[in-house]
Amino acid sequence: MTPPTYHIVSHSHWDREWYKSFQQFRAMLVNMVDDLLDLLQREKNFRCFTLDGQTIVLEDYLAVRPEREHELRKLIATGRLATGPWYILPDEFLVSAEATVRNLLVGTRMARAFGGGMAVGYIPDSFGHIAMMPAVLRGFGIDSALVYRGFGGEADQKTSEYWWRSPDGSRVLMVHLYSNGYSAGYFHDEPDEEIVRRFDALKAELDARATTSHRLLMNGGDHHWPDPRLPETLELLRKNFQGRFLHSSVQQYVDAVKGEASGLAEINGELRFGYRYAFAVLGGVYSSRMYIKQANWKSQNLLQRYAEPLSAMATAMGLKSQAPLVRKAWRTLMQNHTHDSICGCSIDAVHREMMTRFAASDQIANSVVDLSLGALVPEDERAAKDDRFLYFYNPSAFHRSEIAEAEARFYLQDIVVGLNPDVKTVPKLPRAAGFALVDPAGNQVPYQIVRREEVHDISYNRFNYPKQTWADSFTLLVDARDIPPLGFKGLRIDRKKGFAHPAQRLSSGSRFLENEFLRVEVNGRGEVTVRDKLRGTEYSGLNVFEDSGDVGDEYNYSYPKQDSTQLSKVGKAKIQRIEEGPLRASLRVEVTLRVPASAAPDRKSRSPRRVLLHITSELSITPYSRSVEFSTTVENSAKDHRLRVLFPVGVKTDRVQADSQFCIVERQQKSYDLRKFTIEHPAAVAPMQRFITVRGPQRALTLFAYGLPEYELKLDRKGTLALTLLRCVGLLAGDDLITRPGGKAGWHNETPEAQCQGVYTFRYAVLPHSPDAPAWGELIHRESERFHLPLLAFRRKHASAQPVQFSFGSVSGGLLVLSALKEPEEGAGAVVRLYNPGPAEVAGILRFAHPIARAEVAGLNEEPRGVLETKDGTTIPLRVPACGIMTVRIRWADGHK
Repeated sequence: MTPPTYHIVSHSHWDREWYKSFQQFRAMLVNMVDDLLDLLQREKNFRCFTLDGQTIVLEDYLAVRPEREHELRKLIATGRLATGPWYILPDEFLVSAEATVRNLLVGTRMARAFGGGMAVGYIPDSFGHIAMMPAVLRGFGIDSALVYRGFGGEADQKTSEYWWRSPDGSRVLMVHLYSNGYSAGYFHDEPDEEIVRRFDALKAELDARATTSHRLLMNGGDHHWPDPRLPETLELLRKNFQGRFLHSSVQQYVDAVKGEASGLAEINGELRFGYRYAFAVLGGVYSSRMYIKQANWKSQNLLQRYAEPLSAMATAMGLKSQAPLVRKAWRTLMQNHTHDSICGCSIDAVHREMMTRFAASDQIANSVVDLSLGALVPEDERAAKDDRFLYFYNPSAFHRSEIAEAEARFYLQDIVVGLNPDVKTVPKLPRAAGFALVDPAGNQVPYQIVRREEVHDISYNRFNYPKQTWADSFTLLVDARDIPPLGFKGLRIDRKKGFAHPAQRLSSGSRFLENEFLRVEVNGRGEVTVRDKLRGTEYSGLNVFEDSGDVGDEYNYSYPKQDSTQLSKVGKAKIQRIEEGPLRASLRVEVTLRVPASAAPDRKSRSPRRVLLHITSELSITPYSRSVEFSTTVENSAKDHRLRVLFPVGVKTDRVQADSQFCIVERQQKSYDLRKFTIEHPAAVAPMQRFITVRGPQRALTLFAYGLPEYELKLDRKGTLALTLLRCVGLLAGDDLITRPGGKAGWHNETPEAQCQGVYTFRYAVLPHSPDAPAWGELIHRESERFHLPLLAFRRKHASAQPVQFSFGSVSGGLLVLSALKEPEEGAGAVVRLYNPGPAEVAGILRFAHPIARAEVAGLNEEPRGVLETKDGTTIPLRVPACGIMTVRIRWADGHK
């Protein structure tokens, strides 16, 4: 038998911000890396050290110590420092698939620029793992992963090596850490006899779990300095135990295991359990500080579906590339994606700083949008003082017709800035008497005025001061028909003596809304009933609010021992029609819950003192609506509670289809004997990205949620979906949680801002449909795009539209989802990424307005893997396998960038 080899890997797991702020932890980081570099220079026997798999550590250190960059580069190039492949160590479920790809794009390139990089999917502290992670890693040429949380403890999960397969069939070698994770092998200043005693216990577990002759022991921990005595400790272990003891690296260990791996067990899909193994999976982070999740969703959508595609289009049309700005926005945003940050489980100061980063990323992205649109549809301020054209940009890869929000402005008067006595202003003009919107074919387009007001209109140019005027502003709903894919359509604005009065295509009353697809009714208790007129099915009891106690912490929901639940349907609702068409009809529903003000002082029950929780929902439909949209505002003055909104589907089921990163996952909702879980109870809630679908034999309902990633399927014989709106707690880590009997998950910090006091607004929508329409189908995909990615309206004052209508590209094959359209990280052209979330191969066609010189299929790392056929110089036929991701790299023909 081959004697065992013990690979001791020195490392530090560096949470960039957590129970201290980023700047406080960076001060520690600078001193730790200073000492590490000195140690590596001084002690040649200290072979190597792992900088936590994230290159941002280098960036943060060098911002303070730029003079030591050459030392870092030399140590990385010679293998004594290991870094990458990530930019930051993310939470996988709370960021988008594209955010994960950009994370690896930045991390692998930065590591390579420093002279090296781990080719291991190093994710030892993420709170579970997405189903498509093996495919993502394979897209970067990485064939292994190191994981900890979310797996282990079950009967078939007893070894340390597995094959991990994603839904598309991609497979990686998965290394699963021992039960004490990445810190059990840190000895430092312990006496020799204690090291021998402790390693003897570690050895028993390592040997029992190993499937090869190699064992991995991580010598480090959170914010740990390198263990300078490790070379001596290795000698001590060699004297007292049989086997080889190496001061090793994760890469060296993985490569050794690959040489012996055979007959390994295979696991499939996402890893979200492990409640009897690791401390802990931490299933409550999907709803901690929900405002963080909402801000992130908005920023991601803005970057990946507006700023990046428009920048790629404008560059192809001749604008200087805006890719450096886009990358800066992505890096700023990704700094919020570290697991302790995006999960909402840090001190208040950390999350205040996150909101500043979200704002910074959005400001850059919006600037890129404006610059790109300015190149695609140039403005001529000299042509007119009024807005002359109203454009709509369609971020989807298919034609869209829908009611879109927009604004039109008419000149009233110049505003003089300064005190120049020689400048005289002309009198203010009369307000607009009316106007028409005219499409390129000369037809008048229906619109509905939502609001009218006088506003400051400021225009900017490169060669003079801004020009400021008073303007008569109209906020509009416009019947935006047949907006071309990945393109725009302009409507001419003609002044008239009256306003448009389009035909009524909606019915509404004091308590109902109706179009050709849906009838929506609200009863006196505020419960919503939606009737699917196409199928004759009704869904009742929707949009009921449920408030219950939460004495957990930022990591885990935990109910008090004596809980109480309040439901909005037991009270009387105030219902008012606030819009009656013709293009949108809306109801406002106001309910009030009397809820406990907080937890009782002993946290075992809820306070007898009550406060009022005011909740206002606005329900809307348009003539095109297949879904009912809700905008719900909550005035939260209570603490220590969880607020959810309920949607009974009317089916008995324990299955859901949840939108996830690059795929749809089917999950089974289970109940457990909680006495068998002594570390952490399995969470009843689960994460989603864009939507969740529940199906029965005769009916189905899909719930779309904007930046609200947590749901529960209640096992109540009604198929009730509970969507979390707020989870309000006041501790980073508590020690008395019923749902986490194993103890604290972090260090004690009071987090009053995690109680989420104040006013919050949430968007969600429900789509009733046939059970034959699967979650990966065309109907749900298109409705999801309309809900999450509205048409973007912009105004122009030029005298003639240039052009009136334009489509940069399109995708046929209704099941294919557009994930990215961007400029390449290196070189010219464009990168398009699509994925097929369905269980069968899909044929599609990718078309472009620009002539194509060459099309290649590429990895997620954008490295070409083969040439694709092109037809007519603008068309690329595609075949995307079941659950597959396809990245296409385009090189434009001569004359185009």
